[in-house]
Amino acid sequence: METTVNLQRLLRYTWRPITIVGALLALASLILICMIFFKINSNKKKHKKNTIREIMWTPPHLERLKQEYLAKLLAVEEEFNRHPDDIRGAYESMSSLVREFAYKATGVEVDKYTLTEIRFTDMKGLADLVEEYYEPEFDKISEGDVKSSIEKTRRLILGWN
Repeated sequence: METTVNLQRLLRYTWRPITIVGALLALASLILICMIFFKINSNKKKHKKNTIREIMWTPPHLERLKQEYLAKLLAVEEEFNRHPDDIRGAYESMSSLVREFAYKATGVEVDKYTLTEIRFTDMKGLADLVEEYYEPEFDKISEGDVKSSIEKTRRLILGWN
């Protein structure tokens, strides 16, 4: 029985492709494990930052803060009196002002929240006021009672606990 040398020669070199493929799979697995590790680690760091900021937040002197934001609201009212056609601008300014006030008074970043997210906080008056601002602020044709909204904003700031 005769044996061919060609078969032995083919089998002799098959370990190289298997080794290369194995090394590539090991490298891909290592990269995937590193990516998962860094993702988990960065999420932990983000959570720690928020926790640290919440712990470090100290409540401001509320009466001074109220006076500061009532003065800013008065400036918005005066600007509206000078330009009564700028309804949208007045509502944008009031929305920004009341959100910033709530953020400084509570430490909760409501200035970055949507209306739905504000509703999930304990700030019902703020949510109602922001909802009132939405239509004139974002509608194509801004219509709204700016004077009434300014008074409601003033009452919210004055009644804040």
